[in-house]
Amino acid sequence: MPDAKLELMTEYAGTIMRKILIATTNHNKVSRIKRLLADVPAEIISLADLPTELPEPAETAGSGVEIAAQKALGYVQYVDEGTIVLTQDDTISFEGVASEDNPGAFIKEPVRLKYGDFTDDNAIKYYTDLAKKYGGTIPMTFRYGHAIAYKTKTDRQRIKIVASSSELPARLVSTPRKPELVPGYFLSSIMQLNINGEWIYYTELNEEQKIKADDDIKASILSLLQEVL
Repeated sequence: MPDAKLELMTEYAGTIMRKILIATTNHNKVSRIKRLLADVPAEIISLADLPTELPEPAETAGSGVEIAAQKALGYVQYVDEGTIVLTQDDTISFEGVASEDNPGAFIKEPVRLKYGDFTDDNAIKYYTDLAKKYGGTIPMTFRYGHAIAYKTKTDRQRIKIVASSSELPARLVSTPRKPELVPGYFLSSIMQLNINGEWIYYTELNEEQKIKADDDIKASILSLLQEVL
């Protein structure tokens, strides 16, 4: 476990520029959030950009928002003042399925239980088989929990944390499309979004469609960052 904080402040012409640490090493998740925050006046980095590997916080809470808050609180202890830790956690809600087939906040667990190991291939097989079980498609809603945590210093150092949530309606399908484009983000290859009345795989959306589809996610994250930027 690192015993020294990471110096993540950056000086530009005598002023301090905020850094946002997206607390994941998943390249696709990082790219997605960076795309949504393109106009935010801050330098955006991920865990993969750090010189030291940070220990992963426990994820024991029962909702995406609470898990995101857990992770933000866990990572913020290792960063310098001026760095905002941004976390996200995903929860799935399927419509019209048995309760045992709804993973909720624990998307990876049923895959591990069935195959003993979580991989993209195992996850795609598990969830496409689930779609087949219910006729080929399952209406679903992604519920995203977002949280930011940062340090402030008055008479003593304090940590502030705020959280919010967003939703993305979609449907799970039984045939994957272009999973090689989204390593570490398997659901993108087996879910479709309704774009102007047409069901389109997430992996086949253009950049404009992706940004539009993620409007609620963007609004949720920006609502948190308004407090500190």
